[in-house]
Amino acid sequence: MIVNPDIFQAIIINRDPQNNQPNKYSLCLNQHTITSQNCVTLLGIDIDDRLAFTQHICFLMRKAGGQLNYLISKKQFLAQEAKKVLIESFFMANFNYCPLVWMFCNAKLQRKQENIQKRALRFLFDDYESDYSQLLEKSNKPTIEIRKLRNLATEIFKTLNELNPPYMKNIFNLNTRNPERKMLIVKATASKKYGTKSLRHLGPKIWNCLPDDIKNCKDLEVFKGLINTWSGPSCKCNACK
Repeated sequence: MIVNPDIFQAIIINRDPQNNQPNKYSLCLNQHTITSQNCVTLLGIDIDDRLAFTQHICFLMRKAGGQLNYLISKKQFLAQEAKKVLIESFFMANFNYCPLVWMFCNAKLQRKQENIQKRALRFLFDDYESDYSQLLEKSNKPTIEIRKLRNLATEIFKTLNELNPPYMKNIFNLNTRNPERKMLIVKATASKKYGTKSLRHLGPKIWNCLPDDIKNCKDLEVFKGLINTWSGPSCKCNACK
């Protein structure tokens, strides 16, 4: 197979928050020149040079918002069950694609995700009086943040039970001092943005706060059923979130 240099992309990761200048570099490969970009699209995910995923999440918000506005405009033709199916398969599908890649966004973007789900639930129940927590209870749904943490816990379960590629074991390591409890090693970090808010650091913390009956489960389908009853960390401090 002959590669096509015209579709090559390049990006230089910029971890300096003070440097707001565009990072433009030219990479010369034989007779071809590839200019680096501040954001590239890989398998449907917009990856920016700060690894903040702001552009990708804003795209998700616009797409989900447009879909929701369309459903709202047709609400007089939709029965309750039809609205429920469309919300789950048409609207929520936006947040189900590769959430572990872009889940570590800032608090402002997290609030936007929750707000658009709140709008969707108001449309679903035609309820514009209840608050967000009441709507979630009424629909028996978690917040988008809890949904992402459940996905994270599921990937850790698959890694520990040899259901994921071997390289995932380099991210999640069992604590051999107490193997029967299946506790993971939480590695020390030097920063919040590229440390505590990372898969390698947050993943073990979320896993370690799961009840023992969930962690000790042997079957993936049983685990998925149990994790869907988990309502998130009981402690809301920064050490557990």
